[in-house]
Amino acid sequence: FCGAHEKYMLFMLRDYVQALKKQSNTPLVFADIGANAGNHTLFMSQLVDKVHAFEPFERVRKQLEDNLALNHINNVTMHPFGLSNEDATLPFYAAPDENLGAASFHSDHKNDNYYLGDMQLKRGDALKLGKIDIIKADVEGFEKFVLEGLKETIHASRPLMVIELSPKTRETIGSEAAFYALFPENYQYFYYKKGSNNTGYYQLAPFDYAMNPKIQDVICCPNEKANSLNK
Repeated sequence: FCGAHEKYMLFMLRDYVQALKKQSNTPLVFADIGANAGNHTLFMSQLVDKVHAFEPFERVRKQLEDNLALNHINNVTMHPFGLSNEDATLPFYAAPDENLGAASFHSDHKNDNYYLGDMQLKRGDALKLGKIDIIKADVEGFEKFVLEGLKETIHASRPLMVIELSPKTRETIGSEAAFYALFPENYQYFYYKKGSNNTGYYQLAPFDYAMNPKIQDVICCPNEKANSLNK
């Protein structure tokens, strides 16, 4: 409807990548965890050198694969599974057609989700992905397990991370202290104080875990790269 989903997030990531490129010519890698039909993957493939897209849901993954082929995009590695803190095969609950992105490994994430079948999860660190500069994790309440499974990669790479913090994610994490324990030391945290899907305009503000809206994207940035954020 607006040309892109979460356009303000895409523009923030674009600005961050452009700032990093001004400082260094080092190749940049983006991980799209919960890639869905490829909104973020397609956009970021034009900005970074490599994209890892993770999507266990075959129906939306097929859309992403078709979109990559139609646009002749060759710098995306498609991973047909989800990420967790251990290798596993778990029940997967699909969402109605009007909101396919709400599918989850949590049976109670949404009232109208339904059991679709069992799907594969892998521990992120075991994949040996190497350096990752930016991570987007939008996995409908499963974010805690994704971050736990990528702990070594995150500590080694110190990426910028955009994490969806939904009520289910908060419930799964358990507390404010447990949330911050998922990240390395010397990180700063922001949220979108303003964000337009129509124009892409955004404004960041310091994040406070005590703020508890229905759903919120948290931008987690290492101190040494905070000057690359357009706040």
